[in-house]
Amino acid sequence: MPPLPNLTRTDRDRAILHRLAEHEPLTTSELWLLFFTGLRTCQARLKQLEHAGVLCRVYPARSSRGGKSEPLWFLTPNGRRTIEAPSRRPPALSIPDLEHRRAVARFFLTLVERSLARNGEGLYTWYGETRAAAGVGGGPLRPDGYGRYLLPDGELTFYLELDRGTEPTQRVAAKLTAYQRALANDPDLRYGNVLLVCHSRRRLVNLATHAPDGPPWTWATSDGRRYELLPAREQERALDELPLRPRDPARRIAECLGRRWRGDRSGHQRAAA
Repeated sequence: MPPLPNLTRTDRDRAILHRLAEHEPLTTSELWLLFFTGLRTCQARLKQLEHAGVLCRVYPARSSRGGKSEPLWFLTPNGRRTIEAPSRRPPALSIPDLEHRRAVARFFLTLVERSLARNGEGLYTWYGETRAAAGVGGGPLRPDGYGRYLLPDGELTFYLELDRGTEPTQRVAAKLTAYQRALANDPDLRYGNVLLVCHSRRRLVNLATHAPDGPPWTWATSDGRRYELLPAREQERALDELPLRPRDPARRIAECLGRRWRGDRSGHQRAAA
């Protein structure tokens, strides 16, 4: 492994690089939520990492209403080499791809925000497309993400399908059906969940008639608060009412996203081993 630049030798710096390698781009405020207690501290540290040549910022086009755009942060080629992350396309992602990645990130980061306001909850795992695909056999099925959300009475594990209405209905239905084949040998299949996030209520109703029966259970939402069980839509539940696996005491709330670094104020000084 190549030596780390002096400014990227702390545990938190390395964690930032690894998180971006999996989910880039992320905004300043999103990295603040995940890794810092203060916005100014976050901004200063990201600027230092940028000067070290491991991060770069890109400003998206401003909306027609004007206003200042928040920068999006990417790893540079040197940043990827620093943590031995695989290469990727340059920051000039296509607009549809970028918008989709941003919507996926917002879904998971909303869960982080939710957890920080509640006792006994936390997003323990957030995998991007590549690692989520490995969880379903590494074949053509590529979930938008995988999450493990800890609750006082159990753990919600799920694959995310974020639908923006750009794919034909039959293609989305085929993807939902593919989860049944990919997870057929899972001994805990009864706890399996696929969260289908739709951009509109109309789209949800349309997709419902094409979804398979579970398990794994397909829960659809258009508002992120209430989830309907497809295909019949006869059950509607809140996030913490979805099928839960037994809680593993080895998974600690303090280690969840957004919590670990909020309790660690020595990140700038402690060098990684």
